[in-house]
Amino acid sequence: MKRQKIKEIILILLIPILFLIIGTAVIKDYGFNWDEPFHFMRGQAYLNFFLTGKKDYSSLPAYPRLSDVCPDWAKGKCNISPGGATDVLSSESKGPIYEEAIKSLYPQGWFKIWRSMYQHDTYDFNSIIESEGGHPPLNDILAAFTNHVVFQRLHLLGDVESYHFFEVLTSFLIVLGISFFVYREFGVFPAVVAGISLASYPLFFSESHFNIKDPPEAAFFGLTIILFYFGIVKNNWKLIIVSAVFSAFALGTKFNALFLAPILGAWLVFHLITLLIAKRKGTISKHDFRKFLPLVFSLIVYPAITLGIFYALWPFLWNDTLVNLNKVISYYKQIGTSVPGEMAPFIVKGWNTYPIIWIIYTTPIPILFLSTVGFVRSLFKVLKGNGLSLLVLLWFMVPILRVSWPNMVIYGGVRQIMEYIPPMAILAVIVVGWLIDFVKKVSGGKRSAANFVRMLVVASLLFVVSEMVRIHPNENVYFNQLIGGLSGAKAKNIPSWGNTYGNVYLQGVNWINENAEPNAKLGLAVSTMGNIPKLRLRTDIDFYNGNYSGPNREGEYEIEMDFDWWPKRFYSFQYLDVFLEPVYVVKVDGVPLLKVWKNDLAHTKEGFKEERVYLEKSVDYSKNRMLIDIGREIFLTGVKIDHASSGCGPVKDGFVALSLDNVKWERELDPLAPQIPPVDKEFDKDTFIFLFPARKSRYILIDALAVNSCLLINPVIEIKGLKIHP
Repeated sequence: MKRQKIKEIILILLIPILFLIIGTAVIKDYGFNWDEPFHFMRGQAYLNFFLTGKKDYSSLPAYPRLSDVCPDWAKGKCNISPGGATDVLSSESKGPIYEEAIKSLYPQGWFKIWRSMYQHDTYDFNSIIESEGGHPPLNDILAAFTNHVVFQRLHLLGDVESYHFFEVLTSFLIVLGISFFVYREFGVFPAVVAGISLASYPLFFSESHFNIKDPPEAAFFGLTIILFYFGIVKNNWKLIIVSAVFSAFALGTKFNALFLAPILGAWLVFHLITLLIAKRKGTISKHDFRKFLPLVFSLIVYPAITLGIFYALWPFLWNDTLVNLNKVISYYKQIGTSVPGEMAPFIVKGWNTYPIIWIIYTTPIPILFLSTVGFVRSLFKVLKGNGLSLLVLLWFMVPILRVSWPNMVIYGGVRQIMEYIPPMAILAVIVVGWLIDFVKKVSGGKRSAANFVRMLVVASLLFVVSEMVRIHPNENVYFNQLIGGLSGAKAKNIPSWGNTYGNVYLQGVNWINENAEPNAKLGLAVSTMGNIPKLRLRTDIDFYNGNYSGPNREGEYEIEMDFDWWPKRFYSFQYLDVFLEPVYVVKVDGVPLLKVWKNDLAHTKEGFKEERVYLEKSVDYSKNRMLIDIGREIFLTGVKIDHASSGCGPVKDGFVALSLDNVKWERELDPLAPQIPPVDKEFDKDTFIFLFPARKSRYILIDALAVNSCLLINPVIEIKGLKIHP
């Protein structure tokens, strides 16, 4: 019997351990979530304070100082820290000295000093406190602690990888927790199925490598529920206390944890009612009932433990607690209660169906089928008084309902409510056990029939694993066969299809490292430099957004995510996509996720290499507007206007719109002045330049939003378009 138990435990541990091993082994395959750099720096600032009592990094090895003075080109926007490198906070022409200093510490993957690049002298404790007011920081602190141990002390993983190891580790804990939960309630094989279902869920596995908020919060959320359940049913107050600690971890990561209250509260009331009925029937003695007294005490102190840990580990709340807490609450109201316009097709009588639709289309079909049947079966079991089924259903439904409720919001898929994924794995196994029992009964108790069912279930889940391998490391853009994969999601314009949230940048960086010429320049078309850590780039690569040269074609490489997001409408992206042939494309299901361009004449498409000047047919003025009629349809590439420079208002506000017929207009997303990035060096106080990505147009409307704008005084207009119409 003991040997059998050991074998079962080993089997239960197998999937979680494989998840940890494989998850750790592929850490380097994943890039950055664009939120992560701030979270890493915040976590390090707080951790350094807790470990040393210091609000700066003066106790750490100093970064190399590349300059002791603020260079002229930085225009005084520097931070010269006693503990580290001179950091250029803002620059129009060059990259930050700080970044170059950090880069010099880690040539080609080895380290001169064991200090994280995110222990940033500029972003110390005081700086972080001043910028607070969003999500709680506990996950950031824990990730920084993982970096402190795994990278700075043990030297087991690299700087960036050690932060991501925290995310893998917390996800491992919930896979382990779900496996043991199901084992205790349903048996060995269901536990294995649950472990595989959770570990192979594409969104969960992928985001567990570069999302510092949602997978850890989902893990802490789930562990809170599991420990609370066992604490109550086994009358173990110690488990209740540990559950309270994990609830503090969940709350200290995201305020999503507040929805633990209705889940645990509703289930506890149901459980107590069940006990009272049992007591009335005499199936529970008074003696047994007295055993609950320690449990009652643990429930009373539960909120105090949760809130105490939450408060103690967030220094932002230590001063002006109520004022600062209100800032956080206001932040959550802002991001969680306004419904984006893209959600309009999914609103049905006020309810947002987007989360349900997203889950249906992004859950692998075997898991979707099993969990759906398990959901229905659980509903019937609840009606028969089954408390466990009620708990699992609440755990699954509450996170989804909170973002489906009228006037509540979700965007970017369902990564923000990943709490639903662990109970979905449990729902999947509920039907597996029932199905095996049913087949046994029908077959007259034949073991072979039951084994066939087991093999079929495992084979279907292995198919899911093969799908993940096929699109690795882009599992978070997975769509199932019901919608036709990612290409089907794109065709149906499901909001946020193809959004990797920064993960895909690394694949472009790897291509740059392998293929770019020595001392090549690199820039981003739209996003921020923090999406690409310098540690992942070849040391000779000059990476800075100011490298963008646009139609000047200075030969730099440009890299950007490619999906249906609003920055794609900016000229900086449009120029690259319209004028240039990409040198590298990352695709899933034939759909581009990222493109790399080389901005030179050799990689410019035919028909887009030459421009000519066109003369305007007429110019009409009306108040603060200028309407230019070119007289014919052209592929417009730019308009230049020399204008007055004194006795009038500067060109800074307003917009530009284009039309083919002077009836239907399309407004450019770029502001009137300057376009971002400002690629034309001629733009100055008496010259206005606006660039277009070969837009087919005849009419140009320029609205300065000011009657006294210099732009409208004595204008001399030059219009450019493609020489040959493509």
